[in-house]
Amino acid sequence: MRAWLKPWVCIPASVAVLAGCLIWLSHVRYELSLESQRMMAEKKSIVQESSRFRLEIASLTRPEQLRQYARDTLNMAPPKPMQVIQP
Repeated sequence: MRAWLKPWVCIPASVAVLAGCLIWLSHVRYELSLESQRMMAEKKSIVQESSRFRLEIASLTRPEQLRQYARDTLNMAPPKPMQVIQP
């Protein structure tokens, strides 16, 4: 056996390598946790925005809302009886 490769030298070196691996794994786990929290916050924001858009679409497609928009913005009016052709 080589003079520098004694069992009492290998044990502390192995412990140091394992300790380094544990520290690295702890750091990776912490970074993944932070990324997961960011993704969950972004998901919550997107869900809220989606709900807001669904509500806006529902309110804009109501018949009375469409009539008001046509009257006010487009200057449209319902047809007069003599403007409608009956088949």
